[in-house]
Amino acid sequence: MNNSLTILSSAGRNLHGFVDDIPQIFANDLKESESHEEEMNGKKIHTIFDPFSTSSVNISKDNAKKIAILESKCEELRAQVEYLTKEKENATEEIERLKDQIFSQSTYCTSLGAVLGNLTWRASRFPQIVDAWLSTFQNKIAEFLSIVNGTFDAFVDTYRSAFPPINNIEYQFVMGLLGIVTNISASPEGREFLITNSSGTEFVQKLIKLMPELPSTSGAVSLKRLMLMILYNVSMNKTGLRYLLESRVGDALSHCLENEASSDEMQLLCLRVLQSVTYDLEEPKYIHDLTTIIPIQRIETMVSAKRSDISSAAKQVVKHLRHSQQITK
Repeated sequence: MNNSLTILSSAGRNLHGFVDDIPQIFANDLKESESHEEEMNGKKIHTIFDPFSTSSVNISKDNAKKIAILESKCEELRAQVEYLTKEKENATEEIERLKDQIFSQSTYCTSLGAVLGNLTWRASRFPQIVDAWLSTFQNKIAEFLSIVNGTFDAFVDTYRSAFPPINNIEYQFVMGLLGIVTNISASPEGREFLITNSSGTEFVQKLIKLMPELPSTSGAVSLKRLMLMILYNVSMNKTGLRYLLESRVGDALSHCLENEASSDEMQLLCLRVLQSVTYDLEEPKYIHDLTTIIPIQRIETMVSAKRSDISSAAKQVVKHLRHSQQITK
């Protein structure tokens, strides 16, 4: 009985003590809870802001590196630009120097060609010299005709609208070349070689084609004179005559005869060529071509020319054409 009372008394005290301690327990738990929550919130805040802080620092470092790299590249490019600019200036100076050098060499070569061409032109006036060339140096003559062909073509292309003065070294050079061809074609062997060589026939073709295109100036007269003399020489060769007719030589002759600026000498040379071309002409096609391009009435007006040589040549041409027309009827 006493034991039971003791147990009950002890349990009662413990119960009262527990009841009394409940408010303090709740207060302590709340404080611990608040403290824990604050601690957790602090960790969260630190956890949230810490990556931003680290990321910002890393980005700044990366940007600094990129800027440094770009600045380095800019310096390299600036150095390259300065180097290339200097190289360009040096290249421009070198080009100008080479231009001057080429011009000087070209002038020298043209002057040398003009001198040698004129000397050879004068030497070729002697038939025995031309015969020696043709018998010994035919390959060289062929090369020479090729040079004449290209040089004459380039000269006419350059000065088509207006020829340079006669004392121009280029003009003298071309004159010398054509003068040599004129003297070569003056001999039977020479004109035969000229009209059977590919460069020679091409050159004759160019004479016919370019004659009407040359300017009607005093500077072109000397060159035209040589061109007509070559055509006249070629016409005295049977093969050459046919080649001239097939190449419509009448177009070139008509231009000289119709051009009011043509001198009496030029008209006489044209009539000489026409006289040679129409001599014993029997093929209807060629007769028709010539009389269509150069009407007989046009030649008849020249019969009354003041100069007797022009009048005589015109009479011969009219006679040849009338005779040829009668044959073809």
